[in-house]
Amino acid sequence: MAYTPRTYPEAEIVGKLPVTDEPTHALKDGTTEAGPVDLKATINADHAQKADSEYLEYDRARSQRNRYSANNPHLNNPYSELESLVFQTLRRYGDMHPGTVDGEVMMMFVEFANLILEDLRGHPYWDNAEIDYYTHPSETRPVPDNIMVAGLLYHYSVQQQSNKIEAYGPMYFKMMNRILFQRKYGSGKIELSPWDKAQTPLGTQSYDMRR
Repeated sequence: MAYTPRTYPEAEIVGKLPVTDEPTHALKDGTTEAGPVDLKATINADHAQKADSEYLEYDRARSQRNRYSANNPHLNNPYSELESLVFQTLRRYGDMHPGTVDGEVMMMFVEFANLILEDLRGHPYWDNAEIDYYTHPSETRPVPDNIMVAGLLYHYSVQQQSNKIEAYGPMYFKMMNRILFQRKYGSGKIELSPWDKAQTPLGTQSYDMRR
């Protein structure tokens, strides 16, 4: 007898959404969801401007983002300790047994983690510019685990002068761009509108655009 998987209508799904301390929005049915705007709405100029302003007003020292799954939820939810992320990085890299790591190597990864924070500070989709540096492997920072692991793999492969950088480099930046864009603007269709001389674009424009 062939197995037929059961499908569950949305009306049968019960439970509560994870608690979040970030900006939220209300749907037509009264449900409150994380994010300043509907993450499935069309991304246009108004959508992006509202998301930007909401996050700028929001407390930058946010401590929870439960809708972003951690790699080690049994250790710390929603973010993992740096030490756990380092062990995951070394397991994926595959050149050594993670259990043989000494304190000097661990502190080198603290330096790598702080380089990732610098990458985030300069990223256009990242708003928490005042995020603190790591000072110890036992600390956590409000950065999605997948970004941290991808970044540690990239910086470690650079330090090792390994050919693996050809894979880990693009993976790191693609992971960072995708996660940060989705958490801020969602995954709706992007809408572009050409400007004519009757409208003034927002932000900085080149000299040729202002003529």
